[in-house]
Amino acid sequence: MKVVDKLNKLRELMKKNKLDAYIILNADMHSSEYVNKYYKERSFMSSFDGSNGTMIVTKDSAYLWTDGRYFLQAEIDLKDTTISLMKMGTEGYPSIEEFIENNLKNKTIGLNGSYVSYDFVEGIKKTSKVVSNIDLIDEIWTDKGELETSRIWMMPISLSGESTSSKLSRVREELKKDNASLLLTNIDDIAWLYNLRGNDLPITPVFLSFAYITSEDSYIFLNSNKLNEDSRINLVESNTIIYEYDEILPFLNKLKNETILVSFKNTNYSFIDAIKDNNKLINKVSPTVLMKAIKNETEIENNIDVHISDGLAVFRYMKYVKENYPKVEMDEYSLALKVLEYRKMDPRFYEVSFDSISSWNENGAIVHYEPTKESSKKFSGSGFALLDSGGQYMGGTTDITRTIALGDITQEMKHHYTLVLKSHIDVSMCKFKKGTSGMNIDMLARAPFWKEGLDYNHGTGHGVGYMLNVHEAPNGLRYKMVPERSDSALTVPGMICSIEPGIYLSGKYGIRIENEILCVPYLKNEYGEFYQFKTITYCPYDLDAVLVDELTIDEKNWLNDYHKMVYDALSKICEKDELDYLKHVTRRI
Repeated sequence: MKVVDKLNKLRELMKKNKLDAYIILNADMHSSEYVNKYYKERSFMSSFDGSNGTMIVTKDSAYLWTDGRYFLQAEIDLKDTTISLMKMGTEGYPSIEEFIENNLKNKTIGLNGSYVSYDFVEGIKKTSKVVSNIDLIDEIWTDKGELETSRIWMMPISLSGESTSSKLSRVREELKKDNASLLLTNIDDIAWLYNLRGNDLPITPVFLSFAYITSEDSYIFLNSNKLNEDSRINLVESNTIIYEYDEILPFLNKLKNETILVSFKNTNYSFIDAIKDNNKLINKVSPTVLMKAIKNETEIENNIDVHISDGLAVFRYMKYVKENYPKVEMDEYSLALKVLEYRKMDPRFYEVSFDSISSWNENGAIVHYEPTKESSKKFSGSGFALLDSGGQYMGGTTDITRTIALGDITQEMKHHYTLVLKSHIDVSMCKFKKGTSGMNIDMLARAPFWKEGLDYNHGTGHGVGYMLNVHEAPNGLRYKMVPERSDSALTVPGMICSIEPGIYLSGKYGIRIENEILCVPYLKNEYGEFYQFKTITYCPYDLDAVLVDELTIDEKNWLNDYHKMVYDALSKICEKDELDYLKHVTRRI
């Protein structure tokens, strides 16, 4: 069925249910960034499959909001669908809230309250009427099949570094401050808390679940037939009571006179609606969010070891491309498979941490471009090959981007590459005082771009999980507030973040360079505590694309020191016939 036909069918159902508008997302009951294919209603209705996007369908129009990572992709995907692209955070485009206030005031809007946050629905209710217990897409998407779930397994203490009982004790200490219980619906927090993993979502080793924690008891809601023996024993030993996944709403409906800590921003409307009248609610971010973001010593050590292996895989990809182009025919999709082949050489490799972004020249300007076997562009002539990829390992999560030059690239291309590298290095080198947020640090990254009237439409960096979400709250690097993110979160030791500035010239090329960094202490004196970043990604940059004279002395020194670190790490695990090339690409400048 074509998108236009689906929209027409939806409008028939809206008329039948006396709705003026309907809101559609790719969303589950957990506020997940990446969702099981079973929940991809917006992708089904629009053909746009980006991870971020909200669609509003009215009686005669349709609109889709997404962020700067997806502007070019959405323009392509939405062509001939009659759906208008709304560019989030861009002048001239209203926000979702502004659109509803200006166009749907006092109108009736339908949505599935299990798939949207309580805050979102309450915001709409200020100007419009909301029907929150309806799912019209189910009546159109009749062949989506059953929800498939995976086995749930336990992460051993050698990988987690802390027992489930210890984590629960720490959570309860925080809950004592409010004399409250905790309703937890974010599945990455639950996976971390109980030291369990699964494969219910794509590219994220988690399982569908909910949790409710009191001062004495712990309850978990999941598909119990999916638990293996170790994971079941782990739950029993931590005095956790097991319920089935679909028993959560009956459980919540029975709660009376409880004080419950719950995030209105991250918890779905249906759940809060079930408990708000009979209990006292404290709207607060779960303590697990910060605990999870601050990695312990075991997690840090394992992660660094995994990143060395992952750096070797990307180094081998770079070596293969540089040494074989143009003698060997290459295309975007096959090279994404090539780096996967190298990652699988490590027995700890579990799965990719996101679908690889492999692009050639103009496709590199599409920030989250993902090639398919059918659409893959062949390499020809000169240009930039961009690869943004990562892996989930038994011991960490990786995210790395390298852009490499092939053939005779222009001076402008080298200048832009060097500009991205300067930005990347300047953040890597920075020292900052305790109390600094990612919004402060982001300015360092954008300064070289803003000086030339350039910019990029995405954050400079995001938190990275530990065999969990590759995009992890609450830390990150961005210069402006985004409502759905915790942009004011302080950067503290133990947090891991990415640095990934870029330049994107539509129709020409894209350049992005990305490492992961660990926040560590720097010094303490009469002025206070200071922190710095330790780079934990081990892979060369493409020096062939660098205009050395445009780097400062400090930037050159950092680059040389970094390449020495890369050589020292990779030379211990690479093959002997790879050493000469490794020496060449990590040479001093």
